[in-house]
Amino acid sequence: MEKKIVIIGGGVVGMSTAFHLANKGIRDITIIEKDSIGAGSSSQAAGIVTCLQWNATSVVARMKTLDLFENFSKILDGYTFQQVGCLNLSTKSDYEDGFSLRELHDNLGAKYETYIGRELTDKFSDVITKDDEYGVLDPRGGYSEPDTYIPALRNKIESMGVKIQENEIVNNFIFNGNKITGVVTYSREEKSEKKYIANDVVCTVNAWTNVLLDNLDFKIPMKNFIHERFVTEQFDRELNLPAINDRVYQSYIRGTEDNRILVGTSQHNPENFKINDKDFNIKELAPNDNALDFLKESFQHRVPIIKNKKWDYHTVGLISVTADATPVIGPVPNIEGFFLCSNFHSGGFAYNPVAGLLVTEHVLLGKTSIDSDAYLPSRFKDFKTKAYLDKTHKLEDLEVKRH
Repeated sequence: MEKKIVIIGGGVVGMSTAFHLANKGIRDITIIEKDSIGAGSSSQAAGIVTCLQWNATSVVARMKTLDLFENFSKILDGYTFQQVGCLNLSTKSDYEDGFSLRELHDNLGAKYETYIGRELTDKFSDVITKDDEYGVLDPRGGYSEPDTYIPALRNKIESMGVKIQENEIVNNFIFNGNKITGVVTYSREEKSEKKYIANDVVCTVNAWTNVLLDNLDFKIPMKNFIHERFVTEQFDRELNLPAINDRVYQSYIRGTEDNRILVGTSQHNPENFKINDKDFNIKELAPNDNALDFLKESFQHRVPIIKNKKWDYHTVGLISVTADATPVIGPVPNIEGFFLCSNFHSGGFAYNPVAGLLVTEHVLLGKTSIDSDAYLPSRFKDFKTKAYLDKTHKLEDLEVKRH
């Protein structure tokens, strides 16, 4: 029997899941999005990608994601993965503490290059570093521009037969015993209830996950945090800098496809943000008055060409962090046919190609092509989730690993 699969959430993870399902021959795939495609945090993302992660599972997964991004550059019309490299910048002491991490990268075959102080400026002329600052460069890393990636991926999956239903809120699930058999939505456009019958349902709503799971006997111990990004006016030349995860300034920076500079941080919104209802829209997030001053002060030293540059626009999004700062990918315990693919801390854009592949493998094969047990929702089965959710957390309380 031909499978019918419903994907809840039309961000980059939901679209990636649809791509991989269609690519493996599934013909009846529907994405349900409560707003418009990409309108949540996907469109607000920095899109920075590196495989130099903090544990073996994520390193292997991100190496696969780089393979997929390189392939997407070939098969998605209007999209190019900007492979400018991704630089992790740190102090000397942080670098020395990371010896075991570099051993892990070596053992897994993740390539990197190390630069000290002025060596970085010699390679990237728009970047300034102090003599005691160290940079570890992922030469395969870089960034994806949301404004080109999102429409390109949408066009691709629609050409593969994926149906997209926008402006529909999922209000309930349909069950037969403990087997999920569909979802019930409310269409804002048609102002009526709709039902979608499915063999399997994949939830990719990320920050909204627990709101969606409200009526079910399973929650994720997760917290959402506001992140902000600012983009300068255009420069009149091509920029010479990689994407940078700056651990010294606890922020990130990269160029853009049209020669602007993007900077971002979560540091001035340290307390977790609560979503209380399904109708919440990312546009309701209020910017923090101190964020731009913090970023300008930091990056006029790191990338001096921004010092007197005007800022063109500003966006506010959410990062979604589990108690162990690790994504959630796989079947929901005790609910047959229901899968989660969410909570990627600040790396949702970087994970989305491989996340969509892994959850597709869970749905179709019951196992994944790489060891991804660390991502399984079942790891939280005996976790004291309610107590965790009732407590307020700050960003510094969690081991967030950027991008």
